[in-house]
Amino acid sequence: MIRVQNISKKFDKIQALHNVTIAIPSGKVFGLLGTNGSGKTTLLRIMSGILEADEGKVFIDEESYENTPEIKRKFFYLPDDPYYFANASMEQMCLFYQSQYSDLSLEDVSYMAEQLELDIKRPIRTFSKGMKRQAFLILALCARTDYLLCDEVFDGLDPIVTEVMKQLFIKEMQERELTVVMAAHKLQDLEGFCNTIVILHKGGVTEAADLEETNGDKNGIHKMQCVFEEDKSTYIKEHLDVLRLRREEYFTTIIVRGESTEILEVIHMAHPVFCREVPLTLEEVFVAKMEAENYDIAKALR
Repeated sequence: MIRVQNISKKFDKIQALHNVTIAIPSGKVFGLLGTNGSGKTTLLRIMSGILEADEGKVFIDEESYENTPEIKRKFFYLPDDPYYFANASMEQMCLFYQSQYSDLSLEDVSYMAEQLELDIKRPIRTFSKGMKRQAFLILALCARTDYLLCDEVFDGLDPIVTEVMKQLFIKEMQERELTVVMAAHKLQDLEGFCNTIVILHKGGVTEAADLEETNGDKNGIHKMQCVFEEDKSTYIKEHLDVLRLRREEYFTTIIVRGESTEILEVIHMAHPVFCREVPLTLEEVFVAKMEAENYDIAKALR
């Protein structure tokens, strides 16, 4: 488990992180969502021990870097643009990483690379962007660390390459208790893959959601689709805690906070021709919550 406790970091006059506290359970995929400049990369680098926080601490399995510096070997940090030596191949980078990660096996790297038709002796500089991402993900997974921290690992990749990489993560997590922390600025990169997502905004945590609990009464936000013979928007807004309401001719979609049966009772008092509750998308959950808190965060979710 990773525990981030009251982390703050400032670069000159820029407050990159402010009093961030999160808990990341073991064996899960944990998403950090936010626009560029929201503090995602800074937080990952502090978590991996590359940067030092101005305030607060990071605990890995209840130990801190101050007391146990060797716990850095439990992490593999995979940045947005991984470094490699000029003309280095996957094979050479594997040999380099072995000095830090003793469980990293060239045989394992060769096997996984062969499945993806990557030549481990070919210079990495000649790989496409997607091939480079796959190559370094293979090296990261084969290091067999307890924690893998990834920064924008799917950014700019086509859907096929993205799906292949997600399957690599899933397969590895099925075989061992691997914890993945993944930063992204687009919700699509995380939805359907992460167990939990946290939104970072202006250096702080603004929202968190367990994706197994994003719908229904556990979340307290519901989506209703209704048909009215006349406009009932004013009545609905007066009697319900409406987060979003969209009306197109006779069809009205409402995202509302409250208890499901009470919401339906109020709506039925308006005599709808038709009304049903439908599942919320993850984007609708986050946008609705952020709008309710006056955060303009919709651009982070597209």
